[in-house]
Amino acid sequence: MTPRVLLLYYSYTNQTRRVADAMAEVFVAEGCEVTRLELTLSDQRFSLELPLQPFWRRILKFVVPQLLGQTAEIKFDEQLLDAEYDLVCIGSPTWWFYPAVPITSFLKLPAASKVLRGSRFAVFTVCRAFWWVNYRTVRRLATRAGGSFADSATFAFHGNQVQSMLSFLNYLQSGENRERFMGCRIYAFGVPDEGIEKAKSFARTLASSQLGHNSN
Repeated sequence: MTPRVLLLYYSYTNQTRRVADAMAEVFVAEGCEVTRLELTLSDQRFSLELPLQPFWRRILKFVVPQLLGQTAEIKFDEQLLDAEYDLVCIGSPTWWFYPAVPITSFLKLPAASKVLRGSRFAVFTVCRAFWWVNYRTVRRLATRAGGSFADSATFAFHGNQVQSMLSFLNYLQSGENRERFMGCRIYAFGVPDEGIEKAKSFARTLASSQLGHNSN
């Protein structure tokens, strides 16, 4: 039978979506049936349209709930949870060390158990520099929901924590991928091309190790 893969993720700045796209491309090439479940943040407490202006007032509105571990209202296609999947790949952006609020919110819902109970899952985290707390939290919550951990991968931006922070702040303030911020030359925002190639390699590994497909 054709292996079925669910890509479950949230993407604010499109970077986690880019990784999911690359993985989906490989899974399809490996003969898998791929379903995407992208979460939408619908909570009125959050206003995340880019660019964020006034910047600090709007960013604090979601940083504080994030750091306090609060959940939020989210939307997703519940019909996609009715199918059985051979592998669930959970994609989580890193927001201030932790999983993005929509990911945490989903994994604490009964819906998470519906799709994860008895299923294998992989975690892919997208980050600027620090990813460990994000990964560990997603793995713990998904396991609590009944899933069986299979593998993980991390896709990081260019630069260290300070360098990537400048790129991040620039992107949120302007909504554009600029070369300079506050007079300083900065790295391009987002997962670099080599990270996208790594995502494809990760999907091939999962197809081989978890779904029994061997790449030619």
